Amino acid sequence: MSAAANLPYSDDTEHDLRVRTRLAELAAERGLTAEELLAELNASLKAGQSLLPADRTPPVSEALPLPAPRPTAVLARRPADDVWEVISVYEDVPTAPRRPCGGAEPCPWRRDAPRGQFPAAAFELSAPTSQPGSTRRFGCHSSTPARPQMCAGWLLRGADGNEQIQDLLASGRLAHPELPYGVELYDSYAEMAIANGVDPAHPTMHGRPASCAAPAKEEP
Repeated sequence: MSAAANLPYSDDTEHDLRVRTRLAELAAERGLTAEELLAELNASLKAGQSLLPADRTPPVSEALPLPAPRPTAVLARRPADDVWEVISVYEDVPTAPRRPCGGAEPCPWRRDAPRGQFPAAAFELSAPTSQPGSTRRFGCHSSTPARPQMCAGWLLRGADGNEQIQDLLASGRLAHPELPYGVELYDSYAEMAIANGVDPAHPTMHGRPASCAAPAKEEP
């Protein structure tokens, strides 16, 4: 390339030769000398302009969309009596009420809740949610399979052995429920369940391993 010989370089290293050759090619494409091309490049740098032609400028990267949450899925339904059933559901992003339920059907974890408002069988079926190492979640009785929520009372007293839930609470992805002034909760799942009619000798009161490892929620 004849234009390359006119560039003001004193060393003829292999790298310099490649650079000068490429500059000469670019200059020839634009109908310029190498010196004129260098002058244009320097002017572009001072003006803060791109050195690439418009048709070669890489597009601005677009943020990848976040994956959509997996829809809630009902995994199992088990009757506790003629009215109540225990529903196992999968929910991708768990939520919970801000505080244990009150009203006509208060949270069963509340010591002031009427005993026996839910059948004992519901607590027997839901006991694996509070066993050490469980990945199951105890659901709020006022939620529905379409809009599931975890029980606030369980989060405050029965979720200590659930590492997934503890990680969510520690990271702030799941808010800690509030305990209203004057409201007392049972200290453990066994105490709550026995108060609601479960036989103290029932195997679930003595740490029988959970039968399912899927992240499901139990609703009394």
